[in-house]
Amino acid sequence: MLIDKKNEKFINLFFKKHRLFFCDDFPWQFFNYENGAIDKNENTNVRADYLFSKCGFFRETLKERDINYINKERKKRLDYTYYHRQRRYIVQELIDDNFFNPTHHSFKPREDDSVVNFYDIETFDNAKLITHPGHTRFQSSCFLRKNLNKCFVYVNKEHYRDDLFTKQMKEIKNYSELFDYWRPLKNVKKENLRFDFISPKYDDPTKIDIKNGTKYHKQTECNVLKLWDYYDAADIDKEKSIIRGQSILHSTKYIDYVFDSSEQIADTLFEKKLTIYTNSTDDVKLYFKLIRNKLVSSAKKIMEKKKHTQYFFDELKYYDFDVVVVDKKPKDISELNEKKGFAIWIDQSILYDIKREIYEFTFFTRKDIKSAETKDGKISITNCRNTGDKKWKIHKEFYS
Repeated sequence: MLIDKKNEKFINLFFKKHRLFFCDDFPWQFFNYENGAIDKNENTNVRADYLFSKCGFFRETLKERDINYINKERKKRLDYTYYHRQRRYIVQELIDDNFFNPTHHSFKPREDDSVVNFYDIETFDNAKLITHPGHTRFQSSCFLRKNLNKCFVYVNKEHYRDDLFTKQMKEIKNYSELFDYWRPLKNVKKENLRFDFISPKYDDPTKIDIKNGTKYHKQTECNVLKLWDYYDAADIDKEKSIIRGQSILHSTKYIDYVFDSSEQIADTLFEKKLTIYTNSTDDVKLYFKLIRNKLVSSAKKIMEKKKHTQYFFDELKYYDFDVVVVDKKPKDISELNEKKGFAIWIDQSILYDIKREIYEFTFFTRKDIKSAETKDGKISITNCRNTGDKKWKIHKEFYS
C-alpha cells in the first residue's frame, strides 16, 4: 500500500465528490482571468511585477553582485514567492521542464450551461478558477507565455457536466492512478513510496482553507490533492523509533535549489556590459530603448489603477547595453565577447518581431547553461564564461 488507511479513507471520499483530470497543455492566459489582469491576452502585469517590484529583477540583481548579501539571505532561508530569486528559479525550472509535482486548478461553472474552451479565451471567464498549490508556477507560465504541462484539473461533481470542457483530458478515477504524477527527490522503489495527503493541521478550526483533512478551495467547493508528505518506507526502523522515512518532497530542498540556481548570474551579467551582436544596420539600441520606455509607461499605468502597487525605475540606469554590428552570426560569440558576461545574437530578419525588454532574455540563463536559442537560431543568449554545451530553447511565444 502506498497510502495508509486514513489516507485511503480520504481519497475514496475525494473521488466520490470530485471529478479529476490531468492536463498537459494548460493555457497561461487562465492566470490573467484568475488574478484580474486588465488585458487578458497579455502578460504586462506579470512582467512589471517580475522586473520593477521592490524585490524584482532590476533591484535584486544589483544586490546579488555582493556575495555577502547572498550568503546572508541564504542563512535566512526565507520563502517568499515575490522574491526575484524564487521567481527566477521557477522560470528556470519551467524552461527546463523540471517540475516535480503537478499544479492544482479547480473550476466551478458560473452558469448551469457554462462551457470552457481551452482554445478560446473568450470562454475562460465562464467558470471560477482557483490555483493552489502551483500559483507561482502558474505566474511563471504567464511570464514566459508558456503553457503548463503537468496540471490537475478539479470540479466538484455537483457542478460538473460532460460538456463543461471542450478539451479532451485524461480522467483520473481512483487513487491507484494518482501516484505517478509526483517525482521523488531520489530514486526509490515504487513499493517503498509513501504518500500523505492529510494536512498536519487537519483539525485546526482556524484554517479556513482546510476541509476533510486537506487543502480546500472554498470558491469552487473543491478539495485538492496537496501532497503534505512523501517518504521512503525503507527508512523506517521501529527498533530505533524511526516511524517515518525522510521526506523526498522537492519542497524540502527548494530553498537550496533557489540559491544554487542563482549562483554567478549577477556576477556574470555585470562583469561586462550586455552586448547585442546583430547584422542589422537599423538603430537596434533605439528600438530596445523604446520597448523599455513602453513597458515602464505600462507599469506606471498599473500603479495608477492599483493604488497599493509600487514599482521602482531608478535602477534602470545600471542596465545599459551595447550593440555591435557584424556581417553574419559569429561562430564563437564567447570569444568575440572576450569570454565575459552574456552576449545576445539577433538576426536582422527577426528584430521587429521581438517585443521584450532586452534584459528579459537573461531569464534564460543559469551557470550551467551555455546558451539559449530559438529553433531557427535567429535569437540566442550565450554565457560567455561557461565552457559547457548545455542549451535551452527560446520559444517563439516568449519574444513575439
